[in-house]
Amino acid sequence: MPAVAEHLPISPQHQAELLAADAIGDIIEHWGFRKVLGRVWTVLFIAAEPLPAASIGERLAMSAGATSMALTELQRWGVVKRVWRPGERKEFFEAETDFWKMISKVFSERERLLADSVRERLETAAKLLRSAPPGPLTKASTDRVERLLSFVLVAQTALEGFIKSRQVDFSPFGNLVSFPLRVAKGKKEG
Repeated sequence: MPAVAEHLPISPQHQAELLAADAIGDIIEHWGFRKVLGRVWTVLFIAAEPLPAASIGERLAMSAGATSMALTELQRWGVVKRVWRPGERKEFFEAETDFWKMISKVFSERERLLADSVRERLETAAKLLRSAPPGPLTKASTDRVERLLSFVLVAQTALEGFIKSRQVDFSPFGNLVSFPLRVAKGKKEG
C-alpha cells in the first residue's frame, strides 16, 4: 500500500509567496512567456537570498527537471543568476532586482526584433503602393500605410532611446512605486 502524503498546513508566508508567484506568473504569461518563469523568479525575488534549485522546486511543487529548465531560461534572459556560496556544493540562484534592467533586456532582445520586422514590412507595403497604378483609393491607402510607418518609426526611436538610456523619466508623476502603496493603505484604513 503506497504511503499517504501528509498534508501539512501552509504557513501564511508560504501562502503569500504562492499568491505573489501566481500573480507575477499571470503577468509574465500575458507578455507571452511561460507562467512558470514568473513564478520561479518571484520566489527568488521574495526570498531575498540565493536559493538552491531543489528549494525552489519544493516551494512551487515543481519537478527537478521543470525547475532546472525554468532556471536555465531565466538565466538566458538575464533575470536570474547563479551564485556561488563558499562551502556549498549545490548551485544557488538569485533574482535580478532591478526592474528597469530586466524590462530593457526584454525590449532589447524581443521587441526590437518585432519592431524591425514591422518597419520592414510597412516599408515594403508603402513601396508597393507607390508603384501601383494611381487612383484615389491607392493614394488614400498609400497615405495610411505611410502614417503607420511614421508611427512605427517614432515608436522604434523611442524604444531605442529607452534601451540605450535604460531609463524613463517618471518624475512628473511622483514616486510611482510608493504612491500606489500609500493609496491602497489609505483605502484600507478609511
